[in-house]
Amino acid sequence: MSTHTPARTEIYVGGRWIRPDADAAIDLVDPTTEEVFTRAPLGDDAAVDAAVDAARVAFDSGPWPRMTRKERLDVLLAMGQFLAQRADEYGDQLVRETGMLLVGARANLQSVAWNASYLSSVYENYPWEESRTGMSGVNTLLVREPIGVVAALVPWNAPFSLAASKLVPALLAGCTMVLKASPFNAVSMLAFGDAAEHAGLPAGVLSVFAAEAGPSSRLVEHPDVDKISFTGSDATGALIAAAVAPQFKRLTLELGGKSAGVVLPDAPLDRLRLAVPPAFTLNNGEACAAMTRLVAPRDRVDEIVSAVAEEVSQLVVGDPRDPAVDIGPLVGAAHYRRVLDYISSAVDDGGQVVCGGGRPDHLDRGYYVSPTIITGVSPTATVAQEEIFGPVLTVLAYDDVDEAVAIANGTRYGLSSAVFGAQEQEVRAVGHRLRAGMVHYNNGFSADMAIPFGGVKASGVGREFGPEGIDPYVDIKAIYLDGQPLTRRR
Repeated sequence: MSTHTPARTEIYVGGRWIRPDADAAIDLVDPTTEEVFTRAPLGDDAAVDAAVDAARVAFDSGPWPRMTRKERLDVLLAMGQFLAQRADEYGDQLVRETGMLLVGARANLQSVAWNASYLSSVYENYPWEESRTGMSGVNTLLVREPIGVVAALVPWNAPFSLAASKLVPALLAGCTMVLKASPFNAVSMLAFGDAAEHAGLPAGVLSVFAAEAGPSSRLVEHPDVDKISFTGSDATGALIAAAVAPQFKRLTLELGGKSAGVVLPDAPLDRLRLAVPPAFTLNNGEACAAMTRLVAPRDRVDEIVSAVAEEVSQLVVGDPRDPAVDIGPLVGAAHYRRVLDYISSAVDDGGQVVCGGGRPDHLDRGYYVSPTIITGVSPTATVAQEEIFGPVLTVLAYDDVDEAVAIANGTRYGLSSAVFGAQEQEVRAVGHRLRAGMVHYNNGFSADMAIPFGGVKASGVGREFGPEGIDPYVDIKAIYLDGQPLTRRR
C-alpha cells in the first residue's frame, strides 16, 4: 500500500487516488493562528461523476452487495482498527483544520471502530429477513435489501463520527457510498481512503473527497444516486430535499438544533453547576445537540446564572492541543464573526452579557470566543431562536411550568432537550411534553451509539445509531410465498 502523508494532492475516487484539476483546491487556515498551513485538493464535477459511476457499477455488478454480512463487517472492522491505530496522526490534522480539542479529535477517529464493533454485536438480530402471515393466510417473507448508491454529506464539526454513523450501517447493509466532506476537512477525511485501501475494500464501494457547493449539488442530484444522507444546517437540508424530490430519492436529514434545558423550581443547584457548562460548550459550542437555552424559574434566574457563570469562569480557553484546555477556537473567520454578531444582536435586543462575549484577553489571535451567558432577552429574540453554533447560552425566564414548556418547544427545532428537577415524576411529566428527538433528565447532553439519534421538526428526518441506524439504508421487499392466483369473475 502506498503511504499518504497529511500533505495531500490526491483524492480517493472509485478505489484509486487521483489528482483533480489544479483549480479544485482550497487553502486551509489553522484557527489557532489564522494562518494558511496547506493547500488541499477538492473534488470537482468530473470527480463526482467518476465516483458515482464507480459506486453504481460496484453495487450493480460488483462483489460487495453479494458478500455475506459477516464478510462486509470484517472489512469495516479492519477499517476502524486502521483509523484507531492512527488516531494521533489523523487527529492532529483534524485539530489543525477545525480547532477541535485534541482529545476529542482522537476520539473522533475511534468512531468507525466503535460503530463497527457495536453493529457486530447486534447485526445478526436485525430483521434482515422475517416471515409474516397475512390476514388472508398467505405466507410472506419480508427481506431487507441494500438501498443502492448512497451519497453521504457530512459537516466539519465532528466529521469522522458523523461519517461513521452513515458509512458503517450503509456498507454493512451492502450499499456503496460517495462520502462528501466539508472543504474544512479536505485533508483529514482522506483517511477514509487510506483505511479502505488498507482493509481491501473492493473498488468503487467507497469514494471520499471534500467539495464546494457546485460539485456537492451535482452529487445530490446525480440520477444514479439512490439515497442521500446529510448532516448539516436546516437551510441546506431544505434545499437538498427540494432538489431531489422530483427523483423520489430516499433521504436522511440530521439537521440543526436549539436545544432547551427546562429547570423546574426545585432543581438542585449543584446538578446545574455540573451539567450546564459542558452541555453548551460541547465541542467548542459547535455541536447541533448542544444545550444552548436554559429555561429557568424567574425567581431563581439570578441564583442559577451566578452559579453556572462561576463554573464557566473556571473553563480554560486556548490551544486545543493543550490537555489543560477546555475550549478551543471556532472553525474559521466567517463563523467567528457570525457568532460575535449573534452576541451583539442580543445586546441590541436588550440582553445582558453576563460573561464572555468575545476573544479572551490572554489571546491576541485565533478564532476564540469565551463561553458566553446571555440573560434578559425574550424567547423570540434572535439568540433564543437561531442556531448560533458557538459556546453561547441564552437564559430565559418563566413564571409557570406550562410557560416553560411553551418556551422550550417554541423554536423550529426539536433535536435534544433536558429537564432538571428533584422529583422524578415531575421531571418525567415535563419530559414527555417536550417536542424533541431526545430528552435528558438532570443532564445536559449525552449520546450512545446503541440509542437512536435524531430530531423532529426542522431538526431533521430519520434516525442514526442503534439498530434503527440500519433502517435508512435498506428497502423492504415482500415476497409472497403461497399466494393464490386471482380468479376471473364470470
